[in-house]
Amino acid sequence: MIKLMKYLKKSAGYVALIIALLFLQAYCDLSLPDYTSKIVNIGIQQKGIEDGVPEKIRKTSMDGLELFMSQEDISQLETAYTEDGELYVLKDIDKDTRASLNEILGKPMLMLGGLTVENEASGEMLAQMGIPEGADPVEAVAQMPEDARAQMTESMGEKFRDMPDSMITQAAVSYVQAEYEALGEDIDELQMKYIGEAGLKMILMALLIMAASISVVFLSAKVAASLGHDIRGDIYRKVIGFSSNEYNKFSTASLITRSTNDVQQVQMTMAMMFRIVLYAPIIGIGGVLRVLETDSSMTWILGVGVVLILVIIGLLFSIAMPRFTKLQTLIDRLNLVTREILTGIPVIRAFSRE
Repeated sequence: MIKLMKYLKKSAGYVALIIALLFLQAYCDLSLPDYTSKIVNIGIQQKGIEDGVPEKIRKTSMDGLELFMSQEDISQLETAYTEDGELYVLKDIDKDTRASLNEILGKPMLMLGGLTVENEASGEMLAQMGIPEGADPVEAVAQMPEDARAQMTESMGEKFRDMPDSMITQAAVSYVQAEYEALGEDIDELQMKYIGEAGLKMILMALLIMAASISVVFLSAKVAASLGHDIRGDIYRKVIGFSSNEYNKFSTASLITRSTNDVQQVQMTMAMMFRIVLYAPIIGIGGVLRVLETDSSMTWILGVGVVLILVIIGLLFSIAMPRFTKLQTLIDRLNLVTREILTGIPVIRAFSRE
C-alpha cells in the first residue's frame, strides 16, 4: 500500500479535496441528529426558547433576579445587557458567554419563580422566610438586610445543589416564557420561527451531504482511474523489458491477470478507500468526540464498542484475506484455461473436431 502512494503524488490536490469533503460530510452527518433533538426538545417542548437567557426582560424582573445573585454575577449580567427604557436587551454575545449567563440566571429564576407562584410549596417557603401571607415576596426580600438575604439565598441554593442542570434550565425556560408572555410576545410565532429555521438548516445540511457524497465518488473514481492507468503503463513497460529467462518465470495467463484483474482490484480498492475506509474513522472519531461533549460518563461504553468493532474487523480480515489470495490464484488459472481453449480453437477446427 505504501508503494502505491507514490502514484498519488500527481493527484495530491484531488486527494486533499476528497479529505476536506469527507470532513464536511461527517460534520453534517453528526449535526443532523442534534438538530432533530433540538426541534423536539426546544422547538416543541420549550416553545422555541433555547435556554434561560432572555433576549429581552423587564427592568422590574431583572431587579428581582439580582436579589438572588452575587455582585460578580450582577456585573457580568449588566455587561451582557443594554438598558432600553423599561427593558433590558441582550447584546450580541458568543456561545460561551451565553452558557455562562444561563448558569447565572438559572437558580435565581428558579428561586424567584418559586416565590411568586401561588401554591402550597411557595407558601411554606414564604413562611420559613418569615414573609407574611399576602405580602409581595419580591419587595419583602428586597427590604431584607444584605447579610440576611445572602444567607437566605445560600440556604435556598443548598436545596437546588443536587438538582440536575437540565431541570434548572427547564425551570428557567418556563420563567423566560412567562416573561415573554408578560411582554406581549407571540410564543406560537416564536416556536414556529425556531422550528422553521432548524428545519431549513437540516435541509441545507442534507443537500451538503448529497453534494459532498457525489463529489467524493466522482473524484475517487478519477483518482483511482489515474492510478490504474499509471500502474498498467508501468506493468507494460516492465514486461516489455523482460529477458527470455524472466519470460519463462511467468505464464502468459499470469501476465494477463496481473495487467487486467489485479490492476482493476487495486483501482477498486483505492476508490473504496476514499469513500468508505477513510470516511469510517473520520465519522467514528467525530461521533466519539460529540458524545464526550454531551456526557463524559459514557466513555466506557464507547471504549467497549470500539474494541468490539476492532476485534470483529480483525476477525473478518483474518478470514477474508486467505480466501482473497486463493481467489486471485483461481482467477489466474481460469485465464490460463480460457486462453488455452481460445488459442486451440483454430487447431481443433482444422481437424474437424469439437
